Amino acid sequence: MERHFCRHPYQGNHEALGWALDGIARIVGFIAAAVFLSTAIINLAKEQAGCVTEIPEGEVKAPECDAKVYGLKPSSLLTTYGTIVGLISAFCLPVVGAIVDYTPHRKWVGLVSSIIQISFIFSQIFINESNWFLMTILQVFSAFTGWIHTLVAFAYLPELTEDANLLVSWTANFHMLQYIFLVLFLLYMLGVLYATGYNGNDILSTRVASISSFVIVSPCYLWTWTMLMKHRSAFHQLTENSLWTVGFIKVYRTTKILRLRFRALLWFFVNVALVEAAQQSIATISLTYMTDTLQMTSSENGIAILLLFLFGILGTVIGKNSVKFINPIHSNQICQVMTGLNTGMATLILWGPGQQIRAYIVASIWGIGAGWKNTIERYTVTQIIPKGQDTELMGFYLFASQVLVWMPTLFFTIMNEHGVQQRISLLVLIAFFLGGMFSLWMMGSYDEAVRLAREGENDQQVVARDVDSADANGSNDEQNVDANKDDHESKT
Repeated sequence: MERHFCRHPYQGNHEALGWALDGIARIVGFIAAAVFLSTAIINLAKEQAGCVTEIPEGEVKAPECDAKVYGLKPSSLLTTYGTIVGLISAFCLPVVGAIVDYTPHRKWVGLVSSIIQISFIFSQIFINESNWFLMTILQVFSAFTGWIHTLVAFAYLPELTEDANLLVSWTANFHMLQYIFLVLFLLYMLGVLYATGYNGNDILSTRVASISSFVIVSPCYLWTWTMLMKHRSAFHQLTENSLWTVGFIKVYRTTKILRLRFRALLWFFVNVALVEAAQQSIATISLTYMTDTLQMTSSENGIAILLLFLFGILGTVIGKNSVKFINPIHSNQICQVMTGLNTGMATLILWGPGQQIRAYIVASIWGIGAGWKNTIERYTVTQIIPKGQDTELMGFYLFASQVLVWMPTLFFTIMNEHGVQQRISLLVLIAFFLGGMFSLWMMGSYDEAVRLAREGENDQQVVARDVDSADANGSNDEQNVDANKDDHESKT
């Protein structure tokens, strides 16, 4: 059986093989930039600003760097970059989604975005003291292009097979492959850097990571998008709306449907927006904090990220088994309490250099929370999405997961620029976890949410009629909508 799989992976399904290779390329390209390039950018910016980057003799930490470069503190560069990418992504997502759904250009977008990604990775090889800011700007475009590419790739996922059980199995395999290659890449990088003595040199570390990433990513992307993925016809036909507005109209209509009929699901998406914003911002903010405040090297940051993902596997196991004992809403609440408390603990125990072990412990607990949250969240959404509306609401789920990702990094940057200690600025993440816990509480009964989801297919025509009526007659129609809802529920 194993030999047969090696000869014909994914039962000979070329697109499934392409999806696996594309996922490997995405995760390796992300790690090379997120860990090694980001560390180099912060330290090179500090050097250009005239800040002290080495700990003076007799001191326990380098002096605080309040100088600015290009109008910002060096410690604000990564979070500013995260804010810009998050804002662009949030507002462009409906447009990109419309291009994927309403045009036959899906494969073309995937190929072009992959070539652009390869070009950006290649450019990172040439980073030095004089061009680091150009590399930062390029990284903004690289991150946005990578986000578009990810959206296109995920549009292929539900179409890989009509066998639902097989799709679940393949999806788990895709995620496992990404974890394996991420861990192997970080172990390889740490081994090379410590063996060559480059572990203390940010520029050489970035160059080694970029060269290695380029060698891995290029064949994976090019083989996938030239040989394995197939062209797709437009999923929907564009009628009266333009390509630039149809995505926003769909978001508006979906929000109205959720508010009128599925309030528990609406609160779930609020939770996704808040907690995903905090979860995704942890990477950017923590890398800034570890590099600037804890003064960790790129290799030490790599160890922290490695532990985060390794313990993410443990979090996945915890999330998967937690539903045997408690309902998913309560499991998610416990997870978010743990992650919020760990963030608070980080502000108490991490304040300067020489605290790598403590940083590794905090990163490991964050990893458990991330794995747990992703698992329980995806399980919950499959249970409470109304039947017959899976495709549309999974797109809305993706939108919710991106719409606020810019906010925590923006708050952190503003506080950092105004001289607030980074330890205090970290606490902004806790506010998002608290908001997430409140929104889970507002969901109400999990069993009731599941019941409404199972009746969702019968509700679909009623929902569409109610939304059209509300759009035509204004908000006063909501009383009629509620009456229709009560009447429908009494019949069912």
